[in-house]
Amino acid sequence: MQGNERLTRIKAHWNETSESEWYRSLRTEERIKAIRETPASAFHPAVFALMGKYLPDLKHLRVLLPSSGDNHAAFALAMLGAHVTSADISERQLENAAAIAARLGLDMEFICDDTMGLSRIDGGAYDLVYTSNGTLSWIFDLDAMHRGIFRVLKPGAYYVLHDMHPFNRPFSGEAWKEPRIVKAYGDVFPDLHWRLQDMVNSQLRSGLRLCEMAELPAADPSFWFPYEELRKKRREELEGLNDWKRNPMAALPAWVALVSQKPGQP
Repeated sequence: MQGNERLTRIKAHWNETSESEWYRSLRTEERIKAIRETPASAFHPAVFALMGKYLPDLKHLRVLLPSSGDNHAAFALAMLGAHVTSADISERQLENAAAIAARLGLDMEFICDDTMGLSRIDGGAYDLVYTSNGTLSWIFDLDAMHRGIFRVLKPGAYYVLHDMHPFNRPFSGEAWKEPRIVKAYGDVFPDLHWRLQDMVNSQLRSGLRLCEMAELPAADPSFWFPYEELRKKRREELEGLNDWKRNPMAALPAWVALVSQKPGQP
């Protein structure tokens, strides 16, 4: 499948998914209220702490979120005082997010753009680029993505990546059953199951300098279930799922975070 055709399919998928029951559940008053009351709740706690280590004060910083998706992180960063640009390939995702931002009185910029291009994003303009979980599973050209991120960052600025740890990819991931190996770790294609070496080496090729890596456990038991499964689960069924003695998959890291910097003086 050629690149343009893949992008067209990805755009169509997310325009449709934006109106799904799953994504409507991410836009409820309850979910948005929780972010408004505690912006840090939009992040894995360790990722938020890691971001704060390198950028302790986000006020007035320019922040770009490519593949912004549900925009929870974008809303949170805007609430923390950053000047936020939310970019996504899906017009519907951005329209829904813009409506929430307007309701909350958040002054945010929304740009429809492909994360592997970022052609509509100004170069050398951002203090922070943040990509959240789920982004990499749609990226079929990591080098193009990282070249774009390098271009839009100011000298001395940071890129923070947070995504599913690739050690989960070989397994079925069924937390309530004995895990099964369903693929080799090295089988990157056709499902875009990038390895750690792919993530790190691609960033280094772009010119970014790796500052720190963190391998993180699941923050809550919802990690182990797709939405349709999760909504059927009773509270007691979710208890203890982050304990590897009950759920063997919890012995592996669930998430990975990378902090990188564009060389140069701010």
